[in-house]
Amino acid sequence: MEYISYLAVAVVAFWIGGHWKAYQIMQNLISRPDDMIKLITKLKELNDEVEADNTLPDDAVELTLENVGDQVYAYNKSTGQFLAQAGSVYQVAILAAKQCGKTVWHPDLKQDSQTA
Repeated sequence: MEYISYLAVAVVAFWIGGHWKAYQIMQNLISRPDDMIKLITKLKELNDEVEADNTLPDDAVELTLENVGDQVYAYNKSTGQFLAQAGSVYQVAILAAKQCGKTVWHPDLKQDSQTA
């Protein structure tokens, strides 16, 4: 029974904390609107940069990767077709690109701008 009372206190504290944070944000919006506009603008720019880095090129095939033991299997995400198998993500991407004759893309690929 004591456990339930601790849980209830934690839930109420979490609820109050959330409302307090929302109150603080509203006060900042009211008292410093220009600073908040600058902050939101900067956050939007950062978000746009991240989205631009993670977009699929028009001429690329998106991969689905599956790790089984020490092997990585690559599949065409749109068709499910098996493309290649290798020991690392980058090696399987190179083999998959050769297999399908196009550029391949996956968000885990960090070399060569996420394409191979």
